[in-house]
Amino acid sequence: MLDVHIDEFFNDCAVALLMGLQSFPAAKTLFVEDIAGPDEMDEFGLHSARHIAALGALCWLKDEGFVRFGAMDRQESVDNFVLTSKAFSRLLALEPIANQPVFQILESARMEQDSTRVSYLLRTHLIKEL
Repeated sequence: MLDVHIDEFFNDCAVALLMGLQSFPAAKTLFVEDIAGPDEMDEFGLHSARHIAALGALCWLKDEGFVRFGAMDRQESVDNFVLTSKAFSRLLALEPIANQPVFQILESARMEQDSTRVSYLLRTHLIKEL
């Protein structure tokens, strides 16, 4: 069960980063549903655990300096979402083995739903210590 949670975390991070790259350098409103898919609130009006996990991934990316955003709107979206130079430069870096930008390989892995490759790319090229 833990690996599924971690796979979802890496997938959520990849989706957010790739969405940020698509609109870079313009800031945009990013909806959590664009990352985690449609959400059905429970009878108390609370978001699903999946939705909250995707929101948590966004907050983690911000805390680690990969993205910036302003206000959070009722846990449904974040305003002024934009990549930082740290994320931008790492996504554009060439992956030495494939000789392609990391973002292209990451996007391909996402399209193929290859969670192992997504996780590997994020761990080795983005979430790394310099």
